[in-house]
Amino acid sequence: MKPFETSLLGRMELNNRIGIPAMCTYMAKGDGIANLHHIAHYETLAKGRPAFIVQEATAIAAEGYISDACLGIFTPRQREPLKDIVEVVHDYGVKLGIQLNHAGMKSKCAAHKVSAMDNEDVHALTAEEIHRIVVNFEFAGKWAKELGYDFVEIHAHGYLINQFLSPLTNQRTDLYGEDRTLLLKEIITGVRSTFEKDVIVRISAEEYEEDGLHIADMKDIVEAIESCGAAAISVSSGGLNKHPIQTYPLYKIPYARAIKQMTSLPVMGVGLITKEEEIETILAQEDCDYVLLG
Repeated sequence: MKPFETSLLGRMELNNRIGIPAMCTYMAKGDGIANLHHIAHYETLAKGRPAFIVQEATAIAAEGYISDACLGIFTPRQREPLKDIVEVVHDYGVKLGIQLNHAGMKSKCAAHKVSAMDNEDVHALTAEEIHRIVVNFEFAGKWAKELGYDFVEIHAHGYLINQFLSPLTNQRTDLYGEDRTLLLKEIITGVRSTFEKDVIVRISAEEYEEDGLHIADMKDIVEAIESCGAAAISVSSGGLNKHPIQTYPLYKIPYARAIKQMTSLPVMGVGLITKEEEIETILAQEDCDYVLLG
């Protein structure tokens, strides 16, 4: 594979293999509404002509924000300026996806934090509450379709979905504990039904904690993603770690390479990739199918 070759990702024709991952700007004004900063930011990224951009983590419900400076998609006032972001990125011939997210216990602003398990000020979601969140994701998929996004990225890295996937935060004894991938599967299936275009999933392939997820544990998660009809997997690491991560150039690429060996789906890799020759080597070695530069 080469950086500047055309490819087909799901149903999207891409003119190169370089994408921009979701990166929170924390520039909303406490109402989840995009402003001129966001429009200028995404236009600047689009001017570089990547194949695609993933819009920063966007909350699907009021309790799902990471912070009170994050974007949302669940009210009409939030959706109106998102149209402008979609249009300005499309003006440059770049595909735009939206990363749909619920922060779970990692929300810094929710009045009542929720997750898979009770923990200090965190409430363990009931089956009924989980269903409501799945429906929130489904509606977000519907709105993303109406706004013209080219794809949706489900954020299963560190936040609520990851908190159900990880043994660090999910020791439930019900169906969502017996099958930690169940919430992820329900959300992928629900979003695909309403968005009706390509859905990719961002995962954490290594949690850097002894009792957490490691690459050897990822096969079931990858199979779950495949079984629900996702179009690609974006591979990151960390998210629930309590200890510092040692970083170095390309430090997450080995995880992408390992995931690629588990699946026939396209795989996206990220992690301190800063040089043109690094991009070329990653793709030539087929460590992953798309390189993300953040």
